[in-house]
Parts: sequence; C-alpha cells; structure tokens
Amino acid sequence: MLTMLAKSSSSVPSGQSIIGFILVCTGLGLIYFGIKIMQGYELFPQENRQNVPKEDNYVPIKAKVLQKKKQKLPPLEKGGEPRIFVQWKIGYEVNGEKYDQIVDDDDLQKGDFIDIKYDPDDPSRFYVDNGSAAEETEENEAPEKESHPFGYAALGFGLLLIALGLIMIL
Repeated sequence: MLTMLAKSSSSVPSGQSIIGFILVCTGLGLIYFGIKIMQGYELFPQENRQNVPKEDNYVPIKAKVLQKKKQKLPPLEKGGEPRIFVQWKIGYEVNGEKYDQIVDDDDLQKGDFIDIKYDPDDPSRFYVDNGSAAEETEENEAPEKESHPFGYAALGFGLLLIALGLIMIL
C-alpha cells in the first residue's frame, strides 16, 4: 500500500520542479524582451520626443501672443494651495483667414511674437517651432548605431534563469 502511494505521488510535480518551470518561463520572457530591446523597441517611446511630423512640409510663420488664460486647479494635498495653470491664446493669419490657438506658458508676454509652423492643407493644425526640431543628417552620413545595454542584460539574465530552472526541474 505504501509503495502504491509513493508511485502515485511521483506523478505530481514537486514544489522544486514547479519553481524551476516558472524560472524557465520567466527566462524565456526575458530573452524575448531583451531581443526586442536590441532590435530598437523603446521602453518609453515619448521620452525626449517632439510632436513634429516626419516630413515637415509645415509653413513657418510668426504668431502674436494675444491673451493670458489662467485656470485654477484644486490643490494636490488637502489644505494645500490651489495651483494655477497658465496658457496663452495666440493668433496668426493665413490667406486672409485668422486662426486663434492655445499654447502652454513659456515665459510669454502679451504682444510677443512666437515662431510656429502650420499645415498648408489645414492651417488650424500647427506646432510651436522652438528651432530644436530633428536635425537633418547628410545623405551619405551613416546613422549611429545605438547601444542597448539593457537588452544584453535581459538576455543574459534570461539565460541564467533558464539554466537555474532546468537544474531545479532535473
């Protein structure tokens, strides 16, 4: 009777083999993630990016700062000071038609002129031109190859987890 119980319990995986299986699966996930990062996947794609069209056919123009708009926001903490959110109304004219837009405060003053670029197909679409748009690279200049140390680290750690998981299973 005891031998039958021992034989039936051997078909149930032990806790060690379950942990080994989890380590192997986690390792495979890390390897996949590491390969994706080395291929150029970005963890935070919006970081250090500007919302500028890839093919910039937008037309530069000066817009006049017309009016300050303040919005009172509730305090973050109970009993704290209310926050003031400042934006500016700007105006520009394209083909005799006037457009008013709202931009964030950037130490502007009423009457200032700022550089913007508008879409010639739809002049109501625009962006503030800070002069820091993506720099053009020469055609014969090779783009720099980016280093992806986090991808290599994830790949190495994934391989280590797979090895530990297989040792625990066997």
